[in-house]
Amino acid sequence: MQHNKNTKKISDLEMIISNPEKLTSSLTDVIDKFTIKNTFQVFDFLKSKGLAVSSLLSILLVLPFHSVANVYSLIKCGLHGQGFDGKKDTYYDIKNNENIDWRKLLMLHAKRFIYLVKNNINLNVKGLTAIIFDDTLLEKTGKTIEKVSVVNDHASKTGNKFILGFKLLVCGFWDGANFIPIDFSIHRERGNKHLELIKTFKKAYKIVFGLQKTIDGQNDSLKLKKESLLQAEQRLNQLPNKCNLTKLEKCKVSTAKEEAKLNGYHKILLDNKVKLEEAKRKLKNFYKKGRLFGLTAQERQEQYKKPVPSQSHGFKRRKEADRDKITILLQMLCTAVRHRIIPDYVLLDSWFFCFEILDRISKLKKGAIKLVSMVKINNQLFTICATGKDMPVKAIAKINEKKAQKCTKLKAQYIKVNCFYKGTRVNLFYVRMGYCKTWKLLLTTDLDISFIKLMEVYQIRWGIEIFFKESKQYLRLGACQSTNFDAQVADITICMMQHIILSYFKRLNYQQSIGGLFKDLVGEIVEIDLVKRIINAFWELVKILCTVKGIDFIELQEDIFRSNEFMEKILKLVPEEVLNKAA
Repeated sequence: MQHNKNTKKISDLEMIISNPEKLTSSLTDVIDKFTIKNTFQVFDFLKSKGLAVSSLLSILLVLPFHSVANVYSLIKCGLHGQGFDGKKDTYYDIKNNENIDWRKLLMLHAKRFIYLVKNNINLNVKGLTAIIFDDTLLEKTGKTIEKVSVVNDHASKTGNKFILGFKLLVCGFWDGANFIPIDFSIHRERGNKHLELIKTFKKAYKIVFGLQKTIDGQNDSLKLKKESLLQAEQRLNQLPNKCNLTKLEKCKVSTAKEEAKLNGYHKILLDNKVKLEEAKRKLKNFYKKGRLFGLTAQERQEQYKKPVPSQSHGFKRRKEADRDKITILLQMLCTAVRHRIIPDYVLLDSWFFCFEILDRISKLKKGAIKLVSMVKINNQLFTICATGKDMPVKAIAKINEKKAQKCTKLKAQYIKVNCFYKGTRVNLFYVRMGYCKTWKLLLTTDLDISFIKLMEVYQIRWGIEIFFKESKQYLRLGACQSTNFDAQVADITICMMQHIILSYFKRLNYQQSIGGLFKDLVGEIVEIDLVKRIINAFWELVKILCTVKGIDFIELQEDIFRSNEFMEKILKLVPEEVLNKAA
């Protein structure tokens, strides 16, 4: 569910860099306000000779503003030696340094942006604030890159759903006018081919463990039976009579049964130990020869590996690469709150919704932070407040379909259902645009929010999609092909810091709110106000066609926004002079 025709204007990098005179005169002032040199000085101790670390990092941060793509371009162009000192290896060494806390640098940079905006009456915007989480794919070309893997591209429409690269999980803050990144983590994916082997191994191990425990109990029982048998024999020897003889016979039968049972368990245990060893052998063989992380054993062996101290920040980042995103997401959220970045809402896509996140957010700041998330319509059980019954979300929509309400403003139908999810009070909103037959499901912990307000809040999430699209296009997000994992982290951090600087620069110099940062040279259809009449008419026409054909307008929007090729074809329909005039 993305921005509709009421979306505010989004700024553009081209507008900024196309005016080099103003950029040169103003960018220095903006950078000075961020006190970048002072922030970087905490790492000057890492380098005892030559250019200080703070100077090198400052240079790396401003390279794209001088039309320099990377360090190699800096060395080759005329800027080197004109304030941009240092040899090539000097810059690479800084980016490859595992002791630099890039996470802390990004957070300090983001907090400085928030401080500057709040303390400027002309820039401060009072509106809803939100922390937004989403991930994006960073495609790579070299299999020797440290920690790289084959990852699943969920948004792929070409059929090639598996691409070499990383998944970048981003935590961003919407302050009412701008989206700025405040934290991120890089992840690789193991794949699922070995999951069945792991499942078989765990099952066999569980059976063997259970049998061993049973046998231990059986041994204790047999020991007691033998003691009873010995006592019966002693009694018979002391007092030979029919009664004691009968008791002895019974003890012999009981002991024999116990021994037979124990022998049976031993045989079953032996068979299952063979199965366990086979499962272990297959799993070990897969790790040696199978395609773990989508790569062969030889390809994994050829990957760059850098030994780093366990106390270093680089070591922690490498550990994150193999951890699940939900755990890291919750850590990022708690870190943001600890740094006093406290939003009104946390916004999630359906990929991330789970009870762990819902439960943690409900407890943060005594429930002051609300969750708004898209939820997959499957067999998850929710407890209906009115009846107290547990029902899957599919069935809830079906039985309440006749109670659907219409929203004329958004041309939508919706069903509101009060529920509990594993003990946590939530409201469900089933949404259907136009005459589409497919329901979308939104969940919120804000029990007082209206449907229109809910839609307005969730549309803020599109700010992170714009950030991904435009940062890749203009700031080369994810373009780093270094084999060193620390360099990957450094490059992404610097890109995000550049985005924050440009966000403030645009907000300061053009005196208007921005939801993203850039637009294409001739304008993007994502930007509604860029060519207001043309775009409004376009979307109205698309909505009508979707209504007639029963197409989900929301899904269509997402496909359009995420397809550069489709976007370019649409832009060709709008005359360039009209776009330039509107801009």
